[in-house]
Amino acid sequence: MLTSLQNVLSNLRQSPYNIFFNPLTNTGLAIAAILALIADQFGQGYYLIFLITLALVIIGIWRESQKYDLYKHQAIPLPIVIKIANPADSNKALQSLFNIIETENKYKDHKNNLDKYLNISETDLIFNYSCDIYDQEMLKAFLQILRYNLEKLKKKTPKNTIIYLAYIGPISVAIMVGTILATEGVKIFQYNKSSDSYYPVVEISDRKLKEGIKEYEKFEDPVTEKGQDRVTIAIDVSSHKINLNDESIENYGDLIYLKSKGSGTIERNEDWLQYSREIFTTINSTQQNNYQEIKLVYSIPITLGILVGMSVQQYWPILLTQYENSTYRNLINLQEFKLYRGQ
Repeated sequence: MLTSLQNVLSNLRQSPYNIFFNPLTNTGLAIAAILALIADQFGQGYYLIFLITLALVIIGIWRESQKYDLYKHQAIPLPIVIKIANPADSNKALQSLFNIIETENKYKDHKNNLDKYLNISETDLIFNYSCDIYDQEMLKAFLQILRYNLEKLKKKTPKNTIIYLAYIGPISVAIMVGTILATEGVKIFQYNKSSDSYYPVVEISDRKLKEGIKEYEKFEDPVTEKGQDRVTIAIDVSSHKINLNDESIENYGDLIYLKSKGSGTIERNEDWLQYSREIFTTINSTQQNNYQEIKLVYSIPITLGILVGMSVQQYWPILLTQYENSTYRNLINLQEFKLYRGQ
């Protein structure tokens, strides 16, 4: 009890205004003012009013001190929306994340508390890119700023804070976004068109993302014959199948086809990390064959794209593509992005 009291007094010294002037103490003081006027009419009741007010103030300070501890010293969810060349409403996506977070009792009014205790506003949590994704310098500059601002936000928040990420945009850039995220402390949300809302798909809380696999569980065993100095890895995990006869694939080099054993998209309750591990294992083993470049073409959910980016990072000569006008257009080699990142 004494320790708790000392903690409250310490918090009060550090943030007196935010802790003292909270909704409960403000209500208590307002009620006291009204009751005082009534007491003046009867000439009694002052002592009772004082006790009621004091109780409300103490409870209010105590509760607000607990919130201060939560936002200053404990891991909290930090909603982030990244929108790339897409007309969707970023603010609506952010509100959807806040709605999910605020269903937990201790995070009620999370939006205001982030602003109040950590000086993090809504605009700090939304990152929009509306330019051409093929403007490499512009896109790389945006992602560099994104990385810098995410690091700044993490420094403002307690250790082990978890990013709640909603990404809106092309899968190719989702992979790039994945390369600048840490390999832990991220929960990825996917959009559900039928309910017009977001739902959590996977949380990365350790380094299991790059664990090796004993066998392919989610994909059929890939087969290729080494004959050329470049290779395309085609990743098929969607109802929209990759056209392996496309000239951009046929004329590029060798081909490794990763075909999902499932019939369509990945179900919400499936092991998304296993899909990512199998893709990473394939890319890792492929780059050991001394190919000059590995081209990725994909028909995959956005979340899986982010996971792939988180696992491969920017160490290998991987050429990302974007499906456009019925072909697979080259976007960027991740090693070029690595050089821009200053590593």
